[in-house]
Amino acid sequence: MTDYKNYWIWLATRMGQGSRLAVKLVNYFGNAKNVYCASPQDFELAQDSGFTARELTQALKLLADHSLDDIEEIVSNASRLGQRIIVPTDEDYPKSLINLRDAPMALYVVGNLPQLNRDLCISVVGTRTMSDSGRRNAYAMGYGIAAAGSIVVSGMALGSDGMALTGAVSAGGRCIAVLGGGADVIYPKDHANLYNTILKRGAVISEYPPGSPPSGYHFPVRNRIISGLSAGSVVIEADMKSGALITARHAVYQGRNVFALPGEVGSPCAEGTNELIKNGAFAVTCAEDVLGEYEFLYPHSVSMRALRRAMRGLDIDAASEEAMARMRVSARGGRNYYGNGAYGGRSSWLGRGKGTSSKDKKASELSVSLGNSPESEPKTAKLKNKSDSSSVMEKTENNDKYKAEEKDLPKALTEPESRIDIDLLDEINIRVYNMMKPDVPMIPDELVTGEISVSDVLSSLSMLEIAGAVESGAGGYFLRRSVDNIEFDPEK
Repeated sequence: MTDYKNYWIWLATRMGQGSRLAVKLVNYFGNAKNVYCASPQDFELAQDSGFTARELTQALKLLADHSLDDIEEIVSNASRLGQRIIVPTDEDYPKSLINLRDAPMALYVVGNLPQLNRDLCISVVGTRTMSDSGRRNAYAMGYGIAAAGSIVVSGMALGSDGMALTGAVSAGGRCIAVLGGGADVIYPKDHANLYNTILKRGAVISEYPPGSPPSGYHFPVRNRIISGLSAGSVVIEADMKSGALITARHAVYQGRNVFALPGEVGSPCAEGTNELIKNGAFAVTCAEDVLGEYEFLYPHSVSMRALRRAMRGLDIDAASEEAMARMRVSARGGRNYYGNGAYGGRSSWLGRGKGTSSKDKKASELSVSLGNSPESEPKTAKLKNKSDSSSVMEKTENNDKYKAEEKDLPKALTEPESRIDIDLLDEINIRVYNMMKPDVPMIPDELVTGEISVSDVLSSLSMLEIAGAVESGAGGYFLRRSVDNIEFDPEK
């Protein structure tokens, strides 16, 4: 007899992680087994219950494979690796995730999962290229939240995430790391000490099956779980391109509080956090500021007295530096190198384009380099303008002539309010963008194809929104902002 969990895993693998359509199907049919057993006629009847014909066609296509052989292999691998699988019908499935429109269909857990349905969870995230003050603040935030009795949630990434979890375990508190690959795949590899210590203090979880590689497309999708598990999300440091802003956006959509530490005006690491504060995030400077919002809601898991006692006399700078070396936590860039082999990041991105901004670029400069890392071979993307408008927006070889022409034009024409930051995008992002119809609200599942999964679509939409190419709206819809397609030419 097939275990009921196998049907949830089947639905997750067939529909893809983060699928809102999978959640709609479960809500309509009742559970994953009923979805598995549903006939094409049952799907046709669902069109009268809020499904579009396109959604149902897509669902039938994705769910056509009813074989459970691969699912049984996943379950076997999970058991062999000591991973527990929890699904939405299990009692210990986090209730904070149940009502998400893109709730995970299955979670793989290593370690001891804390009482998520009872105690306060706070996520702490930030940039991978943290500054020295970011190191101290991330450590202090994680340390203070854990010392007060609450659960710290983060992503175990380079920089701020790793430091927040290091602070939590150093305080002897509980924490959860949510990974973008299999729960058995330690990433980054240098964080093996931290990973193993987390298992003693809490759990590592993932929605990806055992052995899944930590693909770049998994992380923006993963971030919704970090924020979804938490009553509030704290952003330590973030530039305007940081993935921590994706977590903050998920938190807003999920009805959670967003907290941000204000930073120095003009500092790249503070641009994102300062912008969050301008847009309504709570400005905080320490764990006490954050927990003050919850101490009366969670009196059993928030002890301000324990927090103050733990922080009293603690040398944050020395403690965070020592803990970083002991746990071999690293950051992207060479500025935070503590202990032998601590550095496990890539080249720092802080210096990319230093001294320039999108406002400094001529409106005609529509060709930029693309690459997954600074060491990768550059590729080229271009905007293909469908309109035949000429004038100052076209590239001219004489910059002085360009400036002379723009003097007499309205500011709206010479200084567009926003431009697409193409250097953030890769080929998949661009393909998703080009599939969208200008000024037509679209949901992610409408953009899924045989070659592009829902996880790829969700990740791409997150990057497109950060790049200024799309806007998100109520109901999970996304709107393309321009009529211009983007060309991807890997030969250039």
